[in-house]
Amino acid sequence: MWSLVVAASCVLVSFAQEQTWRVFFRDKGPEPFRVGSSLYERTLQQLSPRARMRRAWVRPPDSLVTLADAPLYGPYVDSVQRLGASVWLQLRWNNYAVVRADSTTVERLRQLSFVRAVQPTGQIPLPLPSRPKGSSVGIAERGERSLQCGAFEYGASWRQLQMLEIPLLHRMGLTGDSVLIGLLDTGFRWRDVAGLQHVRVRGEWDFLGWDSVTANQGTDHPLQDAHGTVVLSVLAALRPGELIGVAPTAGYLLAKTEDITAERHIEEDAYAAAVEWMEAQGVDILSSSLGYRDFDAPEESYTAEQLDGRTTIVARAIGAAAERGVLCLTAMGNDGVRGLNSPADADSAVAVAAVDSAEQRAPFSSVGFRRGERVRPTVAAMGVAVVAIGPEGRLLRASGTSMATPLVAGALALLREARPDLPPWTVRQAMLQTASRGMQPDTLVGHGVPRLARALAELGGAIGPPAVWELASGAIRLACFGLIPFSVFRAWLQWAPKPSEEALTGTLLLRAVAQEELMLLYGDLPRALLQDSVWVRIRVVGLSGQSIASRWYLLPSQPSIPCGMEIPEGVYRGEATPEAELRLFPNPLQAGRECIVHLPGVHPASRQPAHVVCLWDMLGRAVLCLSLPALDGVGEWTVRLPTVGLSAGPYWVEACYGQGREDRLRALLIIY
Repeated sequence: MWSLVVAASCVLVSFAQEQTWRVFFRDKGPEPFRVGSSLYERTLQQLSPRARMRRAWVRPPDSLVTLADAPLYGPYVDSVQRLGASVWLQLRWNNYAVVRADSTTVERLRQLSFVRAVQPTGQIPLPLPSRPKGSSVGIAERGERSLQCGAFEYGASWRQLQMLEIPLLHRMGLTGDSVLIGLLDTGFRWRDVAGLQHVRVRGEWDFLGWDSVTANQGTDHPLQDAHGTVVLSVLAALRPGELIGVAPTAGYLLAKTEDITAERHIEEDAYAAAVEWMEAQGVDILSSSLGYRDFDAPEESYTAEQLDGRTTIVARAIGAAAERGVLCLTAMGNDGVRGLNSPADADSAVAVAAVDSAEQRAPFSSVGFRRGERVRPTVAAMGVAVVAIGPEGRLLRASGTSMATPLVAGALALLREARPDLPPWTVRQAMLQTASRGMQPDTLVGHGVPRLARALAELGGAIGPPAVWELASGAIRLACFGLIPFSVFRAWLQWAPKPSEEALTGTLLLRAVAQEELMLLYGDLPRALLQDSVWVRIRVVGLSGQSIASRWYLLPSQPSIPCGMEIPEGVYRGEATPEAELRLFPNPLQAGRECIVHLPGVHPASRQPAHVVCLWDMLGRAVLCLSLPALDGVGEWTVRLPTVGLSAGPYWVEACYGQGREDRLRALLIIY
């Protein structure tokens, strides 16, 4: 491996001697913007169903689409072109076009009644205009899993993922499926690079050359697409034994917005245009390892006062995307005490700092600020010697907040996949609260390093996607992992001809096996289910009525095990599990850990239902007792018994069914 230091502020394409300008329009034209109008319908059609669904989380029904989302008024753009200006970018949210024109043409443009202002792209952008509102209706969309890649072998990439507890979510089968991630960078070489050829690229666009190729071409600098390729690999690579990305099965939108040969404001315009494109395509998470503050002469650089989250073009773009429900992440920058770049200053951005493998702040990671309740950076992740893939396909180690950012972007993608039923801001806040510094953020690492297992527990737990396979006996077994915070629970598989609870046609009680922090839920399906198109969902209900459920999945007709999932050998081979025993896991048990108890819902002999589980010491004293409600039908309870405060030694776990001693099941528990 060789080493690469990656800066958070890479640069982009120079347009030789052509002068570029921003042409700001006064309005979106005379057409009315209301439900049913032509302009309204054209605006609505710009948004994918995914985008409408995401916006519904953060906006009321009468504000899903606003006039700011409407396209630039066509006759205005035509008039600009007729005067001799070449239109390059059109930005809807701030109602301006980027054009190439000479000074004579620009003076003519300024005389047009519908033009608010014209300025060189090298200047700081003009203040924002006001934005009227409109309305729309949201439409849902689902994703499907098809990639088969087995259990993950992380190799040298283990630590950068384990720091965020990502392997735990991978074991659940959560690898980004159903989430759409947008990346803005210098370019991406993925089609012919080993470990990236599987990536689900849903769309890509070069906002500099204005074509659909984001890899190097023509006169591009040889290293133009290096930075973006490295960033993409941290998120999406699959190189077993060497590098596993955070979210290898997610969908990706790729935007080339940076030229590494110069630093110009027009790169910000390209960035903003890319953000608008990604938002309209329905992106859930937007990540950029880019930053802006200093520009090449004679262009104006930003002052420290202008890094206020509202002035720069990129901060405005991030703010507008966040208003529409997009989770936006950006690198803090690699300028140490000199401070951050934009859009890390944006109010809604998750600004990511860098730490080393020991979770100590990297010296180059930019120091942030505290303004009221806002603190920068937001969180931190490993940004020193991160394992990645270069554009030539070679494994390398890269450093910079650029490397930390995709790790956190992928982490948020896994949380969104695990809990698609929750608003994106709820998921974001849970990640912040449960990070290593939690509620005591500072200006060096923010809230600290995210802990995904804690975040999922804070969100109420999660159920991963199901695996389906055929046993030697011919039975069809389904299993899934869950991070379940309930002390006592039951789990069911539900199925229906369409993904709706109102359409349920059957249920199956699932069994539970403890797998360290996770629970494996499994059961054998009626073979008839595989003959038709069937949707399934796993639902878990706790003793006090609290519940969590997986999203709906289309039951595969062929064996299917999600990427990353590791199923215990006994469950996979269908070995018999005792029905009539009280089983403990683990046993012996380390003091302070939790003991998982599995017990039949009814006594195997008397058929009486279980009503209480107790933990006794060797002197016959009840240490803890939990009451159980009556269990309908045959099944089993899964109970968590805390052992905090107990000394080492032997104990008895006892489940009581009827009133007599013959209606009890007991097991010896050893605490060491």
